[in-house]
Amino acid sequence: MRFIAIGLSLCALLAACTSNQTRGAAQGAGAGAIAGAAGAMVTALVFGGDVGEAAARGAVYGGTVGAVGGAMAGTSQDKREAEARKREEQKTLDALRKKIGDDAFDGAAQLVQCKHEVALAYGKTAARSANTEYAQAGLWVQALTLDDQGDADGTNAVISTMIANGYEDSMDSATQELTATRSQLAEIRSYYGLPKSCSG
Repeated sequence: MRFIAIGLSLCALLAACTSNQTRGAAQGAGAGAIAGAAGAMVTALVFGGDVGEAAARGAVYGGTVGAVGGAMAGTSQDKREAEARKREEQKTLDALRKKIGDDAFDGAAQLVQCKHEVALAYGKTAARSANTEYAQAGLWVQALTLDDQGDADGTNAVISTMIANGYEDSMDSATQELTATRSQLAEIRSYYGLPKSCSG
């Protein structure tokens, strides 16, 4: 039920638009909302907090940026107000991105879209960062991606690295977090019209 709130919140944001704005907004909302939800999901794994609630907030931030951009394309009225709103929401989304770094943030978005090789590449780059939070986020992107591919050995190897680096306490606790996030990942995909599973 928590994830349904994403849809309600996003629809509420779009409800204030005129019909032309809504058509323009709908073209831009999806990609930004997916990126926001995915990035926030990984942020919760690194910094703590409810993964589902974090994904909901991220989707609203990202969806608003995309939706407002589309709305400006649909009408010339209130353009200044729309631009101001977009700037404010972009600041919020940028702050979210900054918490885990560009590579992990983009990798998470690629994972949602089943682009596993791209997601892994981003995750590996992030994991090499001197910033420990970026590195931890990169390892989580790798673990989630390998898990999504059904690679249990690879997933466990990445989790073992997280434990060795002091990012996670134990294999059991990390696996529990992974399981909860796996479900949230499927919900993000489903909500935005993507297959829950990349295998079909």
